[in-house]
Amino acid sequence: MRHILTACIAITLLTAVAGCFRNEIQVTEYKVHMMTKPAAASYIQQKIQTIDGVVEISYDLATTTLVVTYDSDKIRKMNIEEAIAMSGFDVNNRPANAAAKAKLMKGLL
Repeated sequence: MRHILTACIAITLLTAVAGCFRNEIQVTEYKVHMMTKPAAASYIQQKIQTIDGVVEISYDLATTTLVVTYDSDKIRKMNIEEAIAMSGFDVNNRPANAAAKAKLMKGLL
């Protein structure tokens, strides 16, 4: 009986530990109203694709949405949103960095 109890506890602990180390791939959609041209989408992609943990980026210019697949063990949703805002674009309800937005308005958009 004691061996069965020990085995059950060991299995429970191993299952819990294994769950802590699995990758958590998440998909999040961001609304980027100023992303209406391919150049704007490419610019945003360049800014966030270098972030550790970003797996894939896709966009839809017609709906001005950006979809990012990322590893939530390495980065958080709000960090990606911050990177988009710091590149000069309003994202969801977060305003763009004013200096970056001013530069964009002069050249890209």
